[in-house]
Amino acid sequence: RGGETHFLSAQEIITAAHYQNTFPNKCKQTDEGMFGSKFTTVCVTGNKENEVHMEGYQVSNQCMALVKDEILVPTKDAPELGYVIESTDEKYVPDVFFMEMDKYKNEIKKVGRPLPVEYLLIDVPVSSPLQPLATFAILEGDRKNFAVGNRLLESSLQDFNSFAQYMSQFRSAEFLTAVSDLHVLVFMATLDIMPLRDFLGPLYEAIRTANVEAAREWSYLDHWSQMQALIQATTMN
Repeated sequence: RGGETHFLSAQEIITAAHYQNTFPNKCKQTDEGMFGSKFTTVCVTGNKENEVHMEGYQVSNQCMALVKDEILVPTKDAPELGYVIESTDEKYVPDVFFMEMDKYKNEIKKVGRPLPVEYLLIDVPVSSPLQPLATFAILEGDRKNFAVGNRLLESSLQDFNSFAQYMSQFRSAEFLTAVSDLHVLVFMATLDIMPLRDFLGPLYEAIRTANVEAAREWSYLDHWSQMQALIQATTMN
């Protein structure tokens, strides 16, 4: 990221504005019944101490309006700059101005072509607990994590064979540890050969509460027993 140049890119700001427009905030005090949005964008990045760092943002209502009317676009070569399109025969676009200081410390008005994106951002405080509570398991020893989704790498391909190899690392008593992985749960919920999405609710609750017994009881149900048979058949070949 451009930590020294911009907080979010123009494309990311346009995406944030799109979602804020998609999820407006209900308000009885306006004629439209809506005002602004509670949707917040959190940027997870790193800081100078090589630690995970989170920054929260919303875009302004003015930015939401610019994106809703399709008159704000990103620039090609400068991610920190947006661009207000010019009027055409089919569409009138009013000029959008912003104020900045010149080298003599005088405030000058400039048209938003281009438009620095920091004029469109609102900081939202983000906090995290001093003592993190991990919901998902951290594997120890020689056990390998399940492949991360949406990565076009040969070592990170998700298929039933890799799922079966992953699950075969665990004993039945370690079922909760095995499924306490976001990528495993997503794979199970979207698996075509044996859809499990409709049955995963109790398992989610067992993972959330770290309830080993509840997870073990879920693993005794028919849908997982059938899945285990497929896993065993796959790993034996």
